[in-house]
Amino acid sequence: MPELPEVESVGRALLTNLRGRRLTGLQVAFPGVLTQTPHRTRRALVGRTLTGLHRRGKYLILHFADGGGVPAYLMIHLRMTGQIFVLDGYLPDKHVHVTFDFDGLPVHYRDIRKFGRLTLVEDGVAPRALDHVGPDMLEVRWPEWRERIAARSASVKACLLDQGIASGLGNIYVDECLFLAGVHPLARPCDLDEADLREVLRRAKQVLRLAIRHGGTTFLNFTNFVGKPGNFRRKLRIYGRAGQPCRDCDATLQKLTVAGRTTVFCPRCQPAP
Repeated sequence: MPELPEVESVGRALLTNLRGRRLTGLQVAFPGVLTQTPHRTRRALVGRTLTGLHRRGKYLILHFADGGGVPAYLMIHLRMTGQIFVLDGYLPDKHVHVTFDFDGLPVHYRDIRKFGRLTLVEDGVAPRALDHVGPDMLEVRWPEWRERIAARSASVKACLLDQGIASGLGNIYVDECLFLAGVHPLARPCDLDEADLREVLRRAKQVLRLAIRHGGTTFLNFTNFVGKPGNFRRKLRIYGRAGQPCRDCDATLQKLTVAGRTTVFCPRCQPAP
Protein backbone atom coordinates (compact mmCIF):
# COMPACT_ATOMS: atom_id res chain seq x y z
CA MET A 1 0.00 0.00 0.00
CA PRO A 2 1.36 3.47 -0.83
CA GLU A 3 2.31 5.17 2.41
CA LEU A 4 3.06 8.81 3.18
CA PRO A 5 6.32 9.06 1.15
CA GLU A 6 4.77 7.49 -1.95
CA VAL A 7 1.68 9.71 -1.73
CA GLU A 8 3.83 12.79 -1.13
CA SER A 9 5.90 11.93 -4.22
CA VAL A 10 2.73 11.65 -6.32
CA GLY A 11 1.41 14.93 -4.93
CA ARG A 12 4.59 16.86 -5.66
CA ALA A 13 4.65 15.57 -9.21
CA LEU A 14 1.01 16.51 -9.74
CA LEU A 15 1.71 20.07 -8.65
CA THR A 16 4.88 20.36 -10.70
CA ASN A 17 3.27 19.11 -13.89
CA LEU A 18 -0.37 20.13 -13.65
CA ARG A 19 -0.74 23.28 -11.57
CA GLY A 20 -2.29 25.95 -13.74
CA ARG A 21 -3.67 23.45 -16.27
CA ARG A 22 -7.39 23.26 -16.94
CA LEU A 23 -9.22 19.96 -16.73
CA THR A 24 -10.90 19.66 -20.11
CA GLY A 25 -12.15 16.08 -19.95
CA LEU A 26 -12.77 13.15 -17.63
CA GLN A 27 -13.15 9.61 -18.99
CA VAL A 28 -14.47 6.98 -16.59
CA ALA A 29 -14.08 3.30 -17.47
CA PHE A 30 -15.04 1.93 -14.04
CA PRO A 31 -17.37 4.16 -11.97
CA GLY A 32 -16.75 2.06 -8.86
CA VAL A 33 -13.63 4.02 -7.98
CA LEU A 34 -15.66 7.25 -7.79
CA THR A 35 -17.61 7.96 -4.62
CA GLN A 36 -19.99 10.22 -6.56
CA THR A 37 -21.42 9.50 -10.00
CA PRO A 38 -19.33 10.21 -13.10
CA HIS A 39 -21.85 12.91 -14.10
CA ARG A 40 -21.56 14.71 -10.78
CA THR A 41 -17.77 14.41 -10.77
CA ARG A 42 -17.49 15.84 -14.27
CA ARG A 43 -19.88 18.66 -13.48
CA ALA A 44 -17.83 19.61 -10.41
CA LEU A 45 -14.38 19.47 -12.02
CA VAL A 46 -14.36 19.77 -15.81
CA GLY A 47 -13.58 23.31 -16.91
CA ARG A 48 -11.76 24.14 -13.68
CA THR A 49 -8.03 24.69 -13.24
CA LEU A 50 -5.82 22.77 -10.81
CA THR A 51 -4.63 25.45 -8.38
CA GLY A 52 -3.12 23.51 -5.49
CA LEU A 53 -2.97 20.36 -3.43
CA HIS A 54 -2.99 19.28 0.19
CA ARG A 55 -1.80 15.96 1.64
CA ARG A 56 -2.83 14.50 4.97
CA GLY A 57 -1.32 11.15 5.76
CA LYS A 58 -2.08 8.87 2.82
CA TYR A 59 -4.75 11.17 1.34
CA LEU A 60 -4.37 13.77 -1.39
CA ILE A 61 -6.85 16.60 -1.91
CA LEU A 62 -6.64 18.33 -5.29
CA HIS A 63 -7.79 21.96 -5.38
CA PHE A 64 -9.61 23.23 -8.46
CA ALA A 65 -11.11 26.64 -9.25
CA ASP A 66 -13.13 28.09 -12.07
CA GLY A 67 -12.57 31.48 -13.70
CA GLY A 68 -14.34 33.23 -10.85
CA GLY A 69 -12.32 31.47 -8.18
CA VAL A 70 -15.13 29.12 -7.07
CA PRO A 71 -13.37 26.06 -5.62
CA ALA A 72 -13.92 22.34 -5.96
CA TYR A 73 -11.97 19.59 -4.22
CA LEU A 74 -11.18 16.01 -5.21
CA MET A 75 -9.77 13.69 -2.54
CA ILE A 76 -7.71 10.71 -3.71
CA HIS A 77 -6.92 7.64 -1.61
CA LEU A 78 -4.68 5.20 -3.50
CA ARG A 79 -5.13 2.41 -0.93
CA MET A 80 -3.52 -0.89 -2.02
CA THR A 81 -2.63 -0.56 -5.70
CA GLY A 82 -3.71 2.88 -6.90
CA GLN A 83 -1.40 4.68 -9.34
CA ILE A 84 -1.52 8.12 -10.98
CA PHE A 85 0.83 8.68 -13.89
CA VAL A 86 1.56 10.12 -17.33
CA LEU A 87 3.32 8.06 -20.00
CA ASP A 88 3.98 9.14 -23.58
CA GLY A 89 2.18 6.87 -26.02
CA TYR A 90 0.59 4.83 -23.24
CA LEU A 91 -2.45 2.78 -24.23
CA PRO A 92 -4.66 2.32 -21.14
CA ASP A 93 -5.16 -1.30 -20.10
CA LYS A 94 -8.16 -2.77 -18.27
CA HIS A 95 -6.86 -1.48 -14.93
CA VAL A 96 -7.04 2.20 -15.94
CA HIS A 97 -10.37 3.31 -14.52
CA VAL A 98 -10.22 7.10 -14.87
CA THR A 99 -8.34 9.34 -17.28
CA PHE A 100 -8.10 13.08 -16.67
CA ASP A 101 -7.46 15.33 -19.68
CA PHE A 102 -5.52 18.42 -18.62
CA ASP A 103 -5.40 20.64 -21.70
CA GLY A 104 -4.50 17.65 -23.87
CA LEU A 105 -2.26 15.93 -21.31
CA PRO A 106 -3.78 12.56 -20.28
CA VAL A 107 -3.32 11.62 -16.61
CA HIS A 108 -4.32 8.06 -15.75
CA TYR A 109 -5.68 6.59 -12.55
CA ARG A 110 -4.85 2.87 -12.56
CA ASP A 111 -5.83 0.44 -9.81
CA ILE A 112 -5.51 -3.34 -10.11
CA ARG A 113 -7.42 -4.12 -6.91
CA LYS A 114 -10.00 -1.34 -7.37
CA PHE A 115 -9.81 -0.40 -3.67
CA GLY A 116 -8.79 3.23 -4.23
CA ARG A 117 -11.34 6.03 -4.14
CA LEU A 118 -11.75 9.44 -5.76
CA THR A 119 -14.16 11.55 -3.74
CA LEU A 120 -15.53 15.06 -4.11
CA VAL A 121 -15.21 16.79 -0.71
CA GLU A 122 -16.38 20.12 0.66
CA ASP A 123 -13.06 21.38 2.06
CA GLY A 124 -9.50 21.36 0.76
CA VAL A 125 -7.75 20.76 4.08
CA ALA A 126 -10.09 19.23 6.66
CA PRO A 127 -13.12 17.65 4.96
CA ARG A 128 -15.62 15.71 7.05
CA ALA A 129 -14.49 12.52 5.28
CA LEU A 130 -11.19 12.79 7.21
CA ASP A 131 -12.68 13.32 10.65
CA HIS A 132 -11.48 9.83 11.61
CA VAL A 133 -7.90 10.50 10.48
CA GLY A 134 -5.30 11.81 12.91
CA PRO A 135 -2.77 14.57 12.27
CA ASP A 136 -0.14 14.07 9.59
CA MET A 137 2.88 12.20 10.95
CA LEU A 138 5.30 14.76 9.53
CA GLU A 139 3.40 17.64 11.09
CA VAL A 140 2.34 16.31 14.50
CA ARG A 141 4.27 17.86 17.38
CA TRP A 142 5.57 16.02 20.42
CA PRO A 143 2.98 17.30 22.97
CA GLU A 144 0.03 16.28 20.77
CA TRP A 145 1.58 12.95 19.83
CA ARG A 146 2.37 12.13 23.48
CA GLU A 147 -1.22 12.97 24.39
CA ARG A 148 -2.49 10.60 21.70
CA ILE A 149 -0.19 7.63 22.31
CA ALA A 150 1.49 7.62 25.72
CA ALA A 151 -1.33 5.90 27.63
CA ARG A 152 -2.04 3.23 24.99
CA SER A 153 -1.78 -0.40 26.09
CA ALA A 154 -1.75 -1.91 22.59
CA SER A 155 1.60 -2.71 21.00
CA VAL A 156 3.56 0.29 19.76
CA LYS A 157 3.48 -1.14 16.25
CA ALA A 158 -0.32 -1.33 16.30
CA CYS A 159 -0.45 2.25 17.56
CA LEU A 160 1.84 3.50 14.81
CA LEU A 161 -0.30 1.76 12.22
CA ASP A 162 -3.44 3.37 13.67
CA GLN A 163 -4.24 6.25 11.33
CA GLY A 164 -6.49 7.78 13.98
CA ILE A 165 -3.48 8.51 16.22
CA ALA A 166 -1.27 10.00 13.50
CA SER A 167 -1.58 9.38 9.79
CA GLY A 168 0.84 8.31 7.09
CA LEU A 169 2.82 5.38 8.48
CA GLY A 170 2.27 1.88 7.13
CA ASN A 171 3.98 -1.46 7.62
CA ILE A 172 7.22 -0.61 5.82
CA TYR A 173 8.06 2.58 7.67
CA VAL A 174 6.80 1.41 11.07
CA ASP A 175 9.30 -1.48 11.01
CA GLU A 176 12.06 0.88 9.91
CA CYS A 177 11.43 3.55 12.52
CA LEU A 178 11.11 1.06 15.40
CA PHE A 179 14.41 -0.54 14.43
CA LEU A 180 16.16 2.83 14.35
CA ALA A 181 14.59 3.76 17.69
CA GLY A 182 15.67 0.44 19.25
CA VAL A 183 12.12 -0.33 20.35
CA HIS A 184 10.57 -3.80 20.11
CA PRO A 185 7.33 -3.85 18.07
CA LEU A 186 5.43 -5.54 20.94
CA ALA A 187 6.42 -2.91 23.51
CA ARG A 188 3.45 -0.95 24.84
CA PRO A 189 3.54 2.85 24.74
CA CYS A 190 2.22 2.99 28.31
CA ASP A 191 5.35 1.10 29.43
CA LEU A 192 7.85 3.22 27.47
CA ASP A 193 9.53 6.21 29.06
CA GLU A 194 9.40 9.67 27.51
CA ALA A 195 12.84 9.32 25.93
CA ASP A 196 11.80 6.19 24.04
CA LEU A 197 8.55 7.77 22.84
CA ARG A 198 10.41 10.87 21.67
CA GLU A 199 12.88 8.69 19.82
CA VAL A 200 10.10 6.75 18.07
CA LEU A 201 8.55 10.03 16.87
CA ARG A 202 11.92 11.42 15.78
CA ARG A 203 12.86 8.27 13.88
CA ALA A 204 9.45 8.03 12.22
CA LYS A 205 9.85 11.53 10.80
CA GLN A 206 13.46 10.83 9.81
CA VAL A 207 12.53 7.69 7.88
CA LEU A 208 9.60 9.39 6.13
CA ARG A 209 11.71 12.36 5.02
CA LEU A 210 14.47 10.11 3.73
CA ALA A 211 11.98 7.97 1.81
CA ILE A 212 10.45 11.08 0.25
CA ARG A 213 13.88 12.16 -0.98
CA HIS A 214 14.21 8.76 -2.70
CA GLY A 215 10.74 8.81 -4.23
CA GLY A 216 9.19 6.22 -1.91
CA THR A 217 9.45 2.43 -1.88
CA THR A 218 8.29 -0.01 -4.55
CA PHE A 219 7.74 -3.72 -3.88
CA LEU A 220 4.80 -4.47 -6.16
CA ASN A 221 2.72 -1.82 -7.85
CA PHE A 222 3.74 1.68 -6.78
CA THR A 223 5.09 3.92 -9.55
CA ASN A 224 5.70 7.63 -9.62
CA PHE A 225 4.10 10.16 -11.91
CA VAL A 226 6.12 9.05 -14.93
CA GLY A 227 5.69 5.32 -14.30
CA LYS A 228 8.98 4.64 -12.51
CA PRO A 229 9.35 2.79 -9.17
CA GLY A 230 10.50 4.42 -5.95
CA ASN A 231 14.16 4.04 -5.00
CA PHE A 232 13.99 3.73 -1.21
CA ARG A 233 13.92 -0.08 -1.25
CA ARG A 234 17.71 -0.26 -1.38
CA LYS A 235 17.85 1.87 1.80
CA LEU A 236 15.64 -0.42 3.88
CA ARG A 237 17.47 -1.73 6.92
CA ILE A 238 14.96 -4.27 8.19
CA TYR A 239 11.64 -4.47 6.35
CA GLY A 240 11.37 -7.66 4.29
CA ARG A 241 14.75 -8.97 5.52
CA ALA A 242 13.66 -11.66 8.02
CA GLY A 243 16.30 -14.39 8.31
CA GLN A 244 19.09 -12.12 7.11
CA PRO A 245 21.79 -10.59 9.33
CA CYS A 246 21.16 -7.27 11.04
CA ARG A 247 23.21 -4.55 9.36
CA ASP A 248 24.15 -3.14 12.76
CA CYS A 249 24.94 -6.19 14.90
CA ASP A 250 24.84 -9.27 12.62
CA ALA A 251 22.12 -10.97 14.68
CA THR A 252 19.57 -12.87 12.59
CA LEU A 253 16.50 -10.75 11.96
CA GLN A 254 13.28 -12.36 13.14
CA LYS A 255 9.63 -11.92 12.24
CA LEU A 256 6.31 -12.18 13.96
CA THR A 257 2.76 -11.02 13.30
CA VAL A 258 1.63 -7.82 15.01
CA ALA A 259 -1.77 -6.24 14.39
CA GLY A 260 -2.24 -8.68 11.53
CA ARG A 261 0.92 -7.53 9.76
CA THR A 262 4.20 -9.36 9.19
CA THR A 263 6.77 -7.60 11.34
CA VAL A 264 10.55 -7.84 11.17
CA PHE A 265 12.80 -6.91 14.09
CA CYS A 266 16.29 -7.45 15.46
CA PRO A 267 16.26 -9.40 18.76
CA ARG A 268 19.51 -7.74 19.82
CA CYS A 269 18.96 -4.13 18.74
CA GLN A 270 15.29 -4.20 19.78
CA PRO A 271 15.21 -6.20 23.04
CA ALA A 272 11.89 -7.76 24.01
CA PRO A 273 9.87 -5.78 26.54
